[in-house]
Amino acid sequence: MSRKYISNFFVLTFLVSGMLMTGCKSVPVDILSMTAPDSLLTNQNADFSVDVNEEAKLPVDVNWSFGDNSSSNGESTTHSFSEAGTYNVTATASNRKGKSSDQYSRSVVVMNPPVPASIVSLKASNNSPDTETMVRFSASASGDSPLSYAWSFGDGATSSDSAPTHTFGEPGTYTVQLNLSNKAGSDSRTMSVSVDWYEAQICREVTELSGAFFDRNSSVLSDDAESALGDNLQILAECPNMNVRLEGLSAPGERRAQDLSEDRARAVEQFYANNGVAATRLVTLGNGRAEGMTSKKEGLAQYRRVDTIIVR
Repeated sequence: MSRKYISNFFVLTFLVSGMLMTGCKSVPVDILSMTAPDSLLTNQNADFSVDVNEEAKLPVDVNWSFGDNSSSNGESTTHSFSEAGTYNVTATASNRKGKSSDQYSRSVVVMNPPVPASIVSLKASNNSPDTETMVRFSASASGDSPLSYAWSFGDGATSSDSAPTHTFGEPGTYTVQLNLSNKAGSDSRTMSVSVDWYEAQICREVTELSGAFFDRNSSVLSDDAESALGDNLQILAECPNMNVRLEGLSAPGERRAQDLSEDRARAVEQFYANNGVAATRLVTLGNGRAEGMTSKKEGLAQYRRVDTIIVR
């Protein structure tokens, strides 16, 4: 064999050997990146995966540790966390039977699902107050903080307190409404409150009001009659919850007995109305000619009168 051929043989052998050695080289595994959520909710499934270098000698094994005493394997996996917290998720990739390995970690924040505002019930310290009684309102509520309260009392007044107090200035039935809200949602609920006029002690004690007496065949109020009715006005002003019935009478021998008794009752009604007593609190009735002893006055004068009778 010539020297030229021998030389070419050794060169070719060297090149082939180098190629074989390169092809058999074992490349260690390297994690290039991790795909994982920054945050998620409890019990929410999430995808986790890693990218490794393509040149790594196969097979490549990837093991996951999620920081909650659970694990998984594979370049891609799914996982959920049962409790809120911050977890350190670690992926470990290895090849060459564990002789080559790499790790990559990410922190994942796990939060409880948001709880929207919810009203379970409304409560009032008094569902039937009077116009001078302060009522305290409260709500049994749930939801994530902060909770925003918006009360409407049905009389134009409002409050943003969680447990407000309110006094109703006028009698009536009011619809009280609460709107509760937070970042996750809102809820609304209503309740009814019936309000009466404030009743002073005298209103519970008085049982009889003064009568108004008239001259014969007259339905014109005398000074004495107006004075007696003035005493009644003071009581009616202090007791706005008190209604009265006005019963007119005429005496034997008076003309037009029925008409006269009605005219007298209307005269007293007009006196009360002129002095601020609402017509809705007054009922008039003409009883015509009276018989028998009907008042403390003596003689026929006792019949010429209008009685102001309390209606409970």
